[in-house]
Amino acid sequence: MGKIAVYLETDLNNYTLSNVSYELLSKAHQLKISAKEIDCNNNDYEVVGIALGKNIEKDSVKKAFQAGADYFVHIKDDSLDIFSQTVFSLSFIEYFSSNPCEIILFPATPEGRIIAPRITTMLDVGLVADCTGLELIKKNDKIMLAATRPTFGSELMATILSKKNPQCATVRPKTFIADFTLGSENFSDRFFEYKLNYPINETRLKLLRSFFEKETQGVDFDNSKIILTAGYGLYTGKNPEYFIKLEKLAKKINAKFGATRKVVDLGLVPKDNQIGQTGSTVSPDLYIAFGVSGALQHTIGMKNSKKVIAINSDENAEIFKYADYKIIADAKKIIDELMNYF
Repeated sequence: MGKIAVYLETDLNNYTLSNVSYELLSKAHQLKISAKEIDCNNNDYEVVGIALGKNIEKDSVKKAFQAGADYFVHIKDDSLDIFSQTVFSLSFIEYFSSNPCEIILFPATPEGRIIAPRITTMLDVGLVADCTGLELIKKNDKIMLAATRPTFGSELMATILSKKNPQCATVRPKTFIADFTLGSENFSDRFFEYKLNYPINETRLKLLRSFFEKETQGVDFDNSKIILTAGYGLYTGKNPEYFIKLEKLAKKINAKFGATRKVVDLGLVPKDNQIGQTGSTVSPDLYIAFGVSGALQHTIGMKNSKKVIAINSDENAEIFKYADYKIIADAKKIIDELMNYF
């Protein structure tokens, strides 16, 4: 019986799981199904969610099973009430040493980007970072994780196979969609608490002051329904007039304002508004691209949008490949019309 483990990121303030945890569980469930399709004689895979912390909220556990987990393991200890890369990684390794698996998926969040390299280094295995695609393939009579990520300045995609188990990858939030219809709510016999045999006392780090949640001025794309995105096609070479107009339009219709990397690099729009491989990954109900060319670096960040409208004067623009509706026109004129309408 093969196992796909998912490192579940826990909010230690309220003991709930982050949204990306559910996204990875749903993807792992899809991989489990594909393993059977690739090799019908292969033993079934199981999806195991692994959360670390002093406590875990029961509703989060229920949602984890709904999202596709077959088993849920809570590594529980008082030492896990505050995040420490040393304590968390060593605690995970202690559990893993007696409960190995073939694949481990980590979120590519600040916590995941710290913890994944430490864990994989201890396990002496590779790590494919910031993946935008995951699938299972059969090679040399062995089912392997094929992890795809952008490379060479985000202009090309590389699919990478790991030589040793566990095969590990980090995945950015919003890359996949959480599906809460995959599993069952009846999980009483599949939830396990694992208490550390050797509780780890962090001696190299000392908490001098308790942390607090800081208010930020950044753009929160997480729950956005509509996003209006500005591309380089709006640049007149004189001033950021149409970027300002589009941001005002977004506010008028209660949408979020996004931008491509080229626009941000020119200093026309703040970095917080950037969407793409080096910005935010989004999945709104409606995504409208104004003057966006459709470079790979950008489309990686918006490809999971439910509906896409692209406006560009170039009928061969790459963005049209991702669009449900395409408008071949000057995006600046469209913005003027919309501003008059609203």
